Amino acid sequence: MSTDRKPTILVVEDDQGAREIAAMILEAEGYQVVSANGGVQALDLLDGTQGIDLVFSDINMPGGMDGIQLALRVADLNESIPVILTSGHAQGSFRNFPHNAAFLPKPYNRQALLGAMRNHLAP
Repeated sequence: MSTDRKPTILVVEDDQGAREIAAMILEAEGYQVVSANGGVQALDLLDGTQGIDLVFSDINMPGGMDGIQLALRVADLNESIPVILTSGHAQGSFRNFPHNAAFLPKPYNRQALLGAMRNHLAP
């Protein structure tokens, strides 16, 4: 097993532009990126993709599963995978914010996004 493997981040965002920008920033920093346009697709990818190291998800998404529900499912599947949730609304405005998730407010910049990744990925 290679120790040179770059961390893989699952980016979950229903807004295609925001998803692509986050993916470009992360890939430019050397991360592997897998993208999903919603919670259901993200769960399918988590089930079928080996080695996802972190989930970065928008909270407000259509399709029956928001980011909070996704974070709770990730904890059930593998509590060692860190989750970072993002939203333009304040963290305190969400009832039952998951204990296994960190929060990154929108709008975020490149430095804030990369700092959040570094803080939540094992060295």
